[in-house]
Amino acid sequence: MVDIEYLSNIQFFNSLEDNILFELSQIVKLKKFVFGDILFYEKDNQNEIFYLVEGAIKFYKVDRFDNEIFLYKIISNSIVFDISKMCDDHIMSCYANAEFLEDSKVLIFDSIKFRKLMKTNHSFMQIVLKESFRMIQQLQCIISRDVVFDGTAKVSHMLVNDLKNFNILKKHETAYMLHIQPETLSRILKKLTRNGIIEIEKNCVKILNLDELREIYE
Repeated sequence: MVDIEYLSNIQFFNSLEDNILFELSQIVKLKKFVFGDILFYEKDNQNEIFYLVEGAIKFYKVDRFDNEIFLYKIISNSIVFDISKMCDDHIMSCYANAEFLEDSKVLIFDSIKFRKLMKTNHSFMQIVLKESFRMIQQLQCIISRDVVFDGTAKVSHMLVNDLKNFNILKKHETAYMLHIQPETLSRILKKLTRNGIIEIEKNCVKILNLDELREIYE
């Protein structure tokens, strides 16, 4: 059982009234996962809604040749759900595989009761809708990056918007996320270094000219 105090200390829920928090506490459980665990597979029928309290999850698909295709990832304080099914009365079907990138904690809600509560509480619905729009924006950025950007633009975009993770991840992991080859990533970084836009010290990138880096993808 998850108590009201625990929920109220989470950003997504901390503006809700106690009566809504109480109802949520009756339909949720907290579960821990470790690196490599699967939250769900693409073909699973989910009757649950997940909220990532701590950790990171990657979403990916597998093509007919069993190649893994990275879609995107989410980090702590993110709700995980199929937006198109959120206000539906049907059991949710997943659109991708979800795998943990690190040890994580997840709140697991009964989806039917969650949706019922959302429909009967305007303030709660507003919070869920706001989070939905944020996720849609994030997915639109991902689509733009993968469809419109070339390799240099993809790398520049990640350097500007996610430099911390760029420097934490191994180069082959970054290349995988950006859908480019590791050799291509190395060439792009060398070119940006030659042009004086970035410098690399001990395998960590430091941005020297932020405006010029933005101009590559804007």
